[in-house]
Amino acid sequence: MTIYDRLLALTGVIPPFVLLVFAERFERRVREPFVEWRYRILAAAGLASIPIAWLERGAALLIDGASEPLYTLFEAFIIAATIEESGKFGCLLLLTRGALAPRTRYGAFLYALHASMGFALVENVIAMLKTPDLVAFSTRWILRAYMTVPMHLVAGGVLGYLWARRKFDGGRIGLWGGLGVAILIHGTYDAALLAVERLPDAAETAQIACVAGAMAIPLLGVVALRMCAGHLRTRDWRDDVAAGARGRRMTSPGSVPAPP
Repeated sequence: MTIYDRLLALTGVIPPFVLLVFAERFERRVREPFVEWRYRILAAAGLASIPIAWLERGAALLIDGASEPLYTLFEAFIIAATIEESGKFGCLLLLTRGALAPRTRYGAFLYALHASMGFALVENVIAMLKTPDLVAFSTRWILRAYMTVPMHLVAGGVLGYLWARRKFDGGRIGLWGGLGVAILIHGTYDAALLAVERLPDAAETAQIACVAGAMAIPLLGVVALRMCAGHLRTRDWRDDVAAGARGRRMTSPGSVPAPP
C-alpha cells in the first residue's frame, strides 16, 4: 500500500465530522463546563476502537462452526453491536461524571453523538485501508458515508436522547436503556447487511427486503434524530425562559423570591 493510498484512506474522517458539524450548528452556546470536552470524548472513543477490535476478533472465535442463521445473528448483535456500542457507552459513562456531566439536554445529546462519531471515524479509516482498488474504495466510501456513519450517529443519538430525557425530565429509559436500544439498532442494521451477502440467490425477495431495511435504518433514523434534537432544544429554551423570569422576579423591588 502506497503513501497515496494511506492519505486517501484518511478521507474517511470527512463523513463523521460533517455530521458532527451539522449537529453542533443547532446549538453553539451549550452551557457545559468545558465545551471542548466533547472532543475529548470523541478522541477516547476513537482510541477505544483498538481494544474493541481485538475483543471482536476474540468473540468471533467463539462462533466458529456455528450454523446459519445463528452465526449471522451472533455476529451482528453480539460481536458488532454489543461490543462496539458498549465501548462507546463506557467512554461516555466514564468521561461525563461529576462536574463533567452535561448541564443541558442538548449537551447530553451532543456528548453521545461525539462518542459515536469518534468510533465511526477510526472504523471508517480502517475500512478504507482494506480496499483493493479505487473502484472498491469509491463504492465503500459512498456506502459508509450514506449508511454506516449515519447508523452510528442514530445509535448514539438515540442513547443521548434517552439519557437526556431521564436526567432532566425523569424519563423512564435512561443511559442503560439507551444502550440496549443502540445495540438493537446497530445489530438489526448489521444483520440485514450480512443477510444480503449470505442468503441464497433464490431468496431474491428476502435480499431486497434486507437491503431496504438496511437503507431505512440510517436514513429514517437521521430524520428522527432531527426531531429529537429539536425537542431537546425547545425544552432547554423553555428552561432558560423560566430561569430568566425567576431571576427578574427575585431582583425586582418588593418582590418575593421564587421557590427553588
